[in-house]
Amino acid sequence: MNMMKALIPSTILTLLVSALVGYGGAGRGFLNLQAGSLIGYQVFWSWTLFFVAMALNGALVLRIRSQEARPAESGTMA
Repeated sequence: MNMMKALIPSTILTLLVSALVGYGGAGRGFLNLQAGSLIGYQVFWSWTLFFVAMALNGALVLRIRSQEARPAESGTMA
């Protein structure tokens, strides 16, 4: 379930970064950008970037969930 929560932010991040890099002229390389056409618009995608973003967002969701599950310590002020 945590990875499903990380799916949408990862997709948005990948589309934004791929668009910025792709329209900037970079094509092949570490990100291995792939260009496609969607409703007449050029769209860029990178599976490498998507999996990295998915791992980072998944770790962030797990961290947030673990902070919510931890009981508050009484007697201390932050």
